[in-house]
Formats: sequence, C-alpha cells, structure tokens
Amino acid sequence: MAEYGFDLTDFGSPVRFKKVLRENKLPLKGRKKCKVFKDVFGKRGSYCHYEWGNKNVKLITGNNPITGKHGLVRGRQTEKGYASYIGIEGKPLAVRRLAKSIKRYAIYIKGENPKEREFI
Repeated sequence: MAEYGFDLTDFGSPVRFKKVLRENKLPLKGRKKCKVFKDVFGKRGSYCHYEWGNKNVKLITGNNPITGKHGLVRGRQTEKGYASYIGIEGKPLAVRRLAKSIKRYAIYIKGENPKEREFI
C-alpha cells in the first residue's frame, strides 16, 4: 500500500475538485466520518473528515470541497473548493495518478509528502 499527503490544499471551486474525482473514477459523493475524543482536560470533542474511494485508492480530506463544509471547526463559514489537508492511500499506481490530478487541478498547495499521509 502506498500513501501520499498534501498540506492545506485549495481547488478554488467544486468544479475543479470534481474533475479530480472523475479522472480517478471516484464517486462524486463523499462520506463523512467522525471520531470522538477527549482532550487533555477530559472534555469530549469530535473530528470529522471526508472520504471518496474505490477498490484501488482512497482520498481523505479535512473539508469537503464540494459542499464547503469543514470537518473540524464548527461555526466556520463554508468554503467551496477548499479541501484543507489531503491524504491518499491505496495501490501505488492509483495513488500516483490521483496525486498528479490533485497537483494539476489545485490552485494552491502549501506542501506535500509523496511517502505518507502526514497531514491527515
């Protein structure tokens, strides 16, 4: 299994992100997944992310670039096109292909790691 990670990533619009999904045969509707945790003071919180996947590759984002909903901060305005952190995992060829699509369609990428999902 291969992994790839992108730091703060913006596609500018849902249309550009959907091109990434179509190019890599990923569903247009992502699934929201949440984890509940306790902080150092024992206060409960939750963190959500979004996933799109097929049998070869999975794309994980901190925010949903199609709807603009944020996975972590409540009360924040929606930002359509903004993915925040991105993680990719799956078969090596599919991971490389998806990473190449992300780089082609993103208008901003703060950083990347071609070896692991270090950001999310």
